Amino acid sequence: MPLHGWRRARGLIWVFVIAGLLAACGPSGTVEEQVEARISDMEAAGEAGERGTFMGFVADGFEAQNGSMNREDFRRFMFLQFNERRRIQAQLFPITVEVEGPNLARARFNALVTGGGGLIPEDGQLFAIETTWVLEGGDWMLWRADWRPLTP
Repeated sequence: MPLHGWRRARGLIWVFVIAGLLAACGPSGTVEEQVEARISDMEAAGEAGERGTFMGFVADGFEAQNGSMNREDFRRFMFLQFNERRRIQAQLFPITVEVEGPNLARARFNALVTGGGGLIPEDGQLFAIETTWVLEGGDWMLWRADWRPLTP
């Protein structure tokens, strides 16, 4: 193969490599896997105390607790939770995701949330959580959430 042929082939290889890398950056997996990954990302941000990252997963039109809480109310609520407890941890189980359309999914799960000022949790509560996720600009965003404590 002449030298200019190798350059052209090498150029095409780079185009395919770059296209493959760009495709890998976008959403992958089933809707269920994408929503579960988003929930996991949100959980990790919350446990790390990354308030901005945590709220970055919440849609602008967010509502919670049957419409009694909007996005700003939720931000204030979470700010209070983060300030009262230096360390918050959550164990989510089992997460079930139902696809309700190309841009809408529901996820239900239980969460054991513990918190406190030190390494050992000072309090904890088990919650049943129902969420609705909407696909906005290629990202799954938390659109609705309702939670209630589960008592023995």
